[in-house]
Amino acid sequence: MATVVLTEKPSVARDIARVLGANKRGQGYAEGNGYIVTWALGHLVQFAEPDDYGPPWNSRWSFAQLPMIPEQWKLKTTRSTSDQYQIVKKLLNSSQTERVICATDAGREGEHIFRLIYEHARCKKPVSRLWVSSLTDEAIRGGFRALQEGAAFDHLAAAARARGQADWLMGMNLTRAYTVHNKALCTIGRVQTPTLSMVVKRDAAIASFVKAYFYELVAQLEEGFAAKYCKDGQTRIDKKEEAERLHRQLSPNKVGTVRKIEKKVKRNRPPPLYDLNNLQRDANRYFGFTAAQTLERAQALYETHKLITYPRTESRHISEDMVPKLPGILEKLAHPQASVALERLRGGHRLSRAYVDRTKLTDHHAIIPTGQQPAPNLAPDLQKVYDLVVARFVGIFLPDQQVEETTVLLDIGGADFVAKGSVVLEAGWTVAAMRPPNAAKGKEKEDDDQRALPPLQQGQQVHVTRMDVVEKETQPPRPYTDATLLAAMKNAGREIEDDELAAAMKESGLGTPATRAETIEKLIRTGYVVRDRKAITSTEKGKALVGLVAESLRSPELTGEWEQQLKEIEEGQRPVAGFYEGIADLVKSLVPKVQQGPALSPEQA
Repeated sequence: MATVVLTEKPSVARDIARVLGANKRGQGYAEGNGYIVTWALGHLVQFAEPDDYGPPWNSRWSFAQLPMIPEQWKLKTTRSTSDQYQIVKKLLNSSQTERVICATDAGREGEHIFRLIYEHARCKKPVSRLWVSSLTDEAIRGGFRALQEGAAFDHLAAAARARGQADWLMGMNLTRAYTVHNKALCTIGRVQTPTLSMVVKRDAAIASFVKAYFYELVAQLEEGFAAKYCKDGQTRIDKKEEAERLHRQLSPNKVGTVRKIEKKVKRNRPPPLYDLNNLQRDANRYFGFTAAQTLERAQALYETHKLITYPRTESRHISEDMVPKLPGILEKLAHPQASVALERLRGGHRLSRAYVDRTKLTDHHAIIPTGQQPAPNLAPDLQKVYDLVVARFVGIFLPDQQVEETTVLLDIGGADFVAKGSVVLEAGWTVAAMRPPNAAKGKEKEDDDQRALPPLQQGQQVHVTRMDVVEKETQPPRPYTDATLLAAMKNAGREIEDDELAAAMKESGLGTPATRAETIEKLIRTGYVVRDRKAITSTEKGKALVGLVAESLRSPELTGEWEQQLKEIEEGQRPVAGFYEGIADLVKSLVPKVQQGPALSPEQA
């Protein structure tokens, strides 16, 4: 009797087979030591297309076919993967197979891949689940020592299936409806369409932006700093005439007095560990990598090179039971600050709950290095993503950055002028952080508030060398980049850069970390948006489509609510039937509205 182990990809199967001692190669599998290790090729089985259901759905598209709500969901294999499916099916159902181990990726998508294969093969064998966050030999052995019952993941599987069915119902029905109505292919998606809507909305804000001018009255001081006229806490002067009047009134004064000095020390703790979303954002900011490129490279670092842990994670924390393993990882890292971090850890430094908190974990912990040594010839783009992960990991063990911020209030001619400056007292974790390639250029344009002020005393006189009216202008919103669009998707359209606020809303985003990159790429493939260098902007076709679709389809907030419901299904807090019925009812209500609504003009189509 044998145990069949089913992985998601051949590369993972090879690693597991080697660890288990299944070294005899067969056609589509490896066997030995009581195990048969085989693999899917990603989505080996999927939901059938409408055409596969036969009449009337397989005839020319029309409103008469809609809505399409399957009474019994059919599954299918593709022509390119059917041979491997037949091998897997035969192994699963073999009389020699005693038990099946699900070793697909440990997440919602991996669970879905396995469950569809198991269902389509009509397998009835008992199932265990391998759940690991790293593919090192040690992690695989540990995972096989701690196999779980497959039934423990039924809620996860239910959420994955509900997501797939919701995407099918929305996509298949509304793509047909809008295509028939507009006489041109119009692809609609549960996540894709509200994401497109956000891009169109941003582009409209840029196009309608009207530049406004404002003014500041700036005094240059002989002591080596500048101060701005300030009234009611504001340095901005809206009218040029007022700025010029103040200049005429105050510029004759060549001496000012220091009225007040305020100093405070700000402590900036190390940023949280990476989840996939934030890794993609930083890789886009620093290196210009698209979200899809970063995901592909992170997956290779995980699967092929065993250098980082599972990348498709939503968590930015690790669990308490991982803490004893951290010194061993630090010992093996080549980062210049790794030895400092290790010394602090051995000296009694304890990581706070900002980094170690099992209650904040999702399917997996945050992305961290495994401690494996990278090959000398690791591809440069892989090295860049790996370096980001290592730098962030090392940084959490280092001290807070300490910055002294100083605010000085001056009296010049009876008016208030304010000067701000700052000085870094302790670099702390920032010595370990990655620096963007253009960091040196940015320093040349350093803001006045970031510069150190000279030593000053309350009551001291300062000397004005000149006073100028400085004209400034308001700036339009910036086009989305992969980094900012990922942030907007994560927060369901609410652009929140603050990590703590973003964490509070992380359950109501558009899509998942694993699917957001593909959503962006699909919008590009369908011609709804274009990427020009880093900027992502909508096309005329994309703008026209968003102008037609129902509000519920383009609402990020509504789709975010669905994501929250799927999360509740995954946690066993919501029955799946109610979610499914809600999506089906929405589709039924939308189809007639599409038929009765406006259509694209021939030029737009």
